[in-house]
Amino acid sequence: MAEPHPGTSCLLSDIETLCTVAHKRAEESDHNRALCPDVAEQLLESGFARYFVPAAHGGSQGSFRELAHALCVTSQACASAAWCGLIYATSGRMTAFLPEEGRTAVWRAGADRPIAAALAPAGVATPVDGGWRVSGEWGFLSGVDHSDWALVCVPGPVDTPGDPWFMALPRRDFTIRDTWFPVGMRGTGSNTLVAHDAFVSAGHAYRHEELVTASGAGPDAACFRVPLQAVAGLPFAALVVGIARGALDHWSSWAASRPVRNSESARLLMARSAAETDAAWLLVERAAQVADDVVQARRHAARNARDAAYAADLAKGVVNRLFEAAGSAAQHQRSPLQRAWRDIHAAASHATLRFDRHGTEFARSAWADDTALRQDIRDDGGRT
Repeated sequence: MAEPHPGTSCLLSDIETLCTVAHKRAEESDHNRALCPDVAEQLLESGFARYFVPAAHGGSQGSFRELAHALCVTSQACASAAWCGLIYATSGRMTAFLPEEGRTAVWRAGADRPIAAALAPAGVATPVDGGWRVSGEWGFLSGVDHSDWALVCVPGPVDTPGDPWFMALPRRDFTIRDTWFPVGMRGTGSNTLVAHDAFVSAGHAYRHEELVTASGAGPDAACFRVPLQAVAGLPFAALVVGIARGALDHWSSWAASRPVRNSESARLLMARSAAETDAAWLLVERAAQVADDVVQARRHAARNARDAAYAADLAKGVVNRLFEAAGSAAQHQRSPLQRAWRDIHAAASHATLRFDRHGTEFARSAWADDTALRQDIRDDGGRT
């Protein structure tokens, strides 16, 4: 695999230290069902929270390509740490669509504010003078225990029915209920946020549609001008491929020290797994390259979503195969391979990586514009 090297990062820094700390604490984070505090702190030190924060608020306005590389590398050390880094980065991007008042409030103390975001609508927003009163529960908020702010999604408020809204809540306005007892990705601490009658001013909210279409009045940087479909699954796919890369490295080291290395079946297993991991990463790289070009991202949004989902499917297949081949040696509680197997099934089940959904949408959009599809296949042999 043409693996990204930690030293190539420009906006994200000291990924090697993050990987060292995350790897050392991976088993403990998994056991505790939340990141160890020093891992969460190192995510901030490495720049994940500021990664998509607008430059006007001290952030990096980063590229999707660099983020994908960093997530792939970090997930080889600890998938849960990479997942929380992903959430911090993408939640910052989502928060950037708030009106200026909201952005200023969130980043008044600096760009390194960890934010947890909920994409699924829940709760209720009741209109009051100057904004809304928000109450409800939002589950599966990864990294919420370490977050200073939360961005919750609320069904169309009573005064503006229809499209859901995102609303920003400071840490003082919500509590956390311990509900995260999963099989995989245990270290993400994806607990439930609870808000009761929290006031959200009009300047701390925006319509869901503005994020989906990138059509709001937010910052002008390229990372804020691409449609959600083109980028939603990309970072998750990069993380999933990283899990497969880490599992392959572990299995290969294990097999190389045993007589099994001389068997043709083991050699073919290693070769096929490496080829499929490489193929998955190439799909992620192309999608990231497209995502960093606003014109191409709008043109290939459905293809990007398809590629992210398919890359995750390939990577999951690799880990399944390696886990089965390792036999009883992989069943031990402390085996990195069993944790990779649990983590990749949990991570690849994310809604942004459902191939049935995104494959169907790609085919629908392609058949709706058959001329564009044929041109896409001809361009650079299918490469953008």
